This record gives sequence, structure tokens and C-alpha cells, in this order.
Amino acid sequence: MRQLSFKIYHNPRCSKSRQVLEMLNFKTKDLKIIKYLEDGIDIIELKSILNLNKISKDEIIRKNESLYKELKLTKKKLAKDDIINYIVKFPILLQRPLICKYQSNKLVQTVIGRPPETVLILFD
Repeated sequence: MRQLSFKIYHNPRCSKSRQVLEMLNFKTKDLKIIKYLEDGIDIIELKSILNLNKISKDEIIRKNESLYKELKLTKKKLAKDDIINYIVKFPILLQRPLICKYQSNKLVQTVIGRPPETVLILFD
């Protein structure tokens, strides 16, 4: 049997993120919590997440975030690499919570926990 593990990009101030974390803690003990606003985001992992093609470049960035508007990103045509670079530079732009599922240490599935129940598909 292959080892399953999970990672959540978590913002403790976000109610959706807290709800998803609670659900994950109930479902698994093999969970790594990344407080991305404090610890940042690994660019290689972010590229891997987007390369799975389960989450689009437009879904992974928070368009309602005030910084998104301040940077005038609505007026720019952003390629995947542009979005990755903005999120790495400004982690607040990451759509949250972002949950990654690993099988034998290989990223196999990602979801955005909005609504929080979405995380349950990782356990099907």
C-alpha cells in the first residue's frame, strides 16, 4: 500500500482555512501545515501544483484581494509564470486554503478548500 500524506497552505486568520484544517485533522494524521504568509511558498512546488492541471492559473490567485487590485493585475494578461512569480513575491495572493495530496511522496492531487467540503474528494 502506498503512503498517503497531505499538505495544507494555511492562513490561521481565514475561517475557511481553519474549517478545512479541522476536517483534515479528523481524516489524517499525516499532515504538514504550511503557514505560507510566514514561511513563504516554494516556487518549484507551486509550479508542480499548477502543472497537475487540476487548478488553473486563474483559480490559484485571489482576485478579490486588495493587493491584486493595487498591483493593477486586472489590467494585465498574466501567463502562468507571471502568476507564480506574483504569488511567490506576495503570498497573500494565494487562493486559500490550498491542499495537496501526496502518494509515496509524489504530488498526485490538489484542491482549493472553497467550500471546505471540497477537501473530502481527496479521500475518495
